[in-house]
Amino acid sequence: MAPVATRTLLTTLLALSTSLSVAGLAQDSVTVTGSTETASQKAQTAAASPVKSESNETLPPKPETAEASAKSDAGAKAKSPDNPSKSKAKGKIVRRGTPPCLSWVDSEQPVRAVLLCVHGLGLHNGTYDAFGNRMSKLGYAVYAIDVRGFGSWMAAQGREKVDFDGCMEDVRSTLKVVHRAHPGLPVFVLGESMGGAIALRACAQFPELVDGLISSVPAGDRFKQGQTKLTVAFHLIADPNTPFDIGTSVIKQATNKPELRDSWGNNPLSRLKVSANELIQFQNFMNQNHKFAVLIKDRPVLFVQGCDDKLVRPEGTVELFNRLATKDRQIELIPKAEHLIFEEAQFTDREVEIVNNWLTAHLGSTKSAAQETGTQEAQNKTESEKKIGAN
Repeated sequence: MAPVATRTLLTTLLALSTSLSVAGLAQDSVTVTGSTETASQKAQTAAASPVKSESNETLPPKPETAEASAKSDAGAKAKSPDNPSKSKAKGKIVRRGTPPCLSWVDSEQPVRAVLLCVHGLGLHNGTYDAFGNRMSKLGYAVYAIDVRGFGSWMAAQGREKVDFDGCMEDVRSTLKVVHRAHPGLPVFVLGESMGGAIALRACAQFPELVDGLISSVPAGDRFKQGQTKLTVAFHLIADPNTPFDIGTSVIKQATNKPELRDSWGNNPLSRLKVSANELIQFQNFMNQNHKFAVLIKDRPVLFVQGCDDKLVRPEGTVELFNRLATKDRQIELIPKAEHLIFEEAQFTDREVEIVNNWLTAHLGSTKSAAQETGTQEAQNKTESEKKIGAN
């Protein structure tokens, strides 16, 4: 199907999504699952029918200590669905290496699986506080890292700049550590916006460490891209390394909620200024999403996209979804949801249910990535021993 036709179909779907009442689909979300049809074709059909260096590794805490209250670095003020008052993050600060990491593990719940969360541009790991706390009560060990250049990294002399290569190495080393901390359990990566793209790349690059992917609004196809390019070009000529304010415009596009704009913009761990060179790095990173999507061939994937997102084009997320090589793929289009869904306590019970149901469906269906790797290594060793014996 031509790109124009795909975009037209999606636009029609998004216009209808708030009033859909189709058998087999939840009224407050549109579900599109992967098959030979494109996501746009499936969505249109549903609407018309009557009827997811070793020395620098971050060491996660033991489960029995994971609910200890965090101090200053965790201090994201989030509005919890269960408690509308603002409170400090309750994630455990993990400070035994790089990168800075928070964790949420409920000592009263047996751990079923592990979630490693990655935040969006300008945000920090504390934005997952409410989500991590909620998921831990469902039996998940949740970890969230700071992407290089954001959160706690801003105070690291000489390491406060955006560094996506370093970030991917951080993700890899953290995945190895959580596998050791929770042997035999499946490990999933979850990311939002920029974090969604990082999570997608991790799934493509480190399949031996990742059992599945949950990626929220990962597309680099953004509204007002022409205006952004002009701004970057101006600052690139003036001074490519001096940070300038992008936070105000990003926050304004990302949400219409005054309380979210306030908590996001005034949190000392939020980074509102970046340089032109860093923005170019960011855009180049996001532009490679399609290349890595085709490399994900045998891992389950869940995409999530808000239909009221004014920052990332929903059509772009669906186009990226259609590039995934894996057959085990699902996309959830959430009516009335803005750019943030899992961060800053913007999720509802429905989004938690979607994630929990998807994770549950994929628990125990296959061996964990680490177990697969170990089994393969054992098989290779056996084959080598046979060859040596034969000689």
